[in-house]
Amino acid sequence: MSDKFLVIKKYIDQMDYYGLLASGAPSDEFDIETKEISARIRYEHSAQDIAEIIASVFNEHFDEHDDATVFLVVAEQIEKELLK
Repeated sequence: MSDKFLVIKKYIDQMDYYGLLASGAPSDEFDIETKEISARIRYEHSAQDIAEIIASVFNEHFDEHDDATVFLVVAEQIEKELLK
């Protein structure tokens, strides 16, 4: 697994969309989404770009319509750690 994947996984898991991990889902619950997000994110992307990517992936996989702003905090954390 790449460092980028591990950084993104850490924050996606902390976000725990729908509280799935907290309710007993396996630790790899979001790995498919994280792999897809990781493949789309480039180091030059802004937090807003990252939030839009996360929203796109989660909306597709969970059949939701969340705006990118829902994911902005996690996107800012990902951006900050990736740019270290």
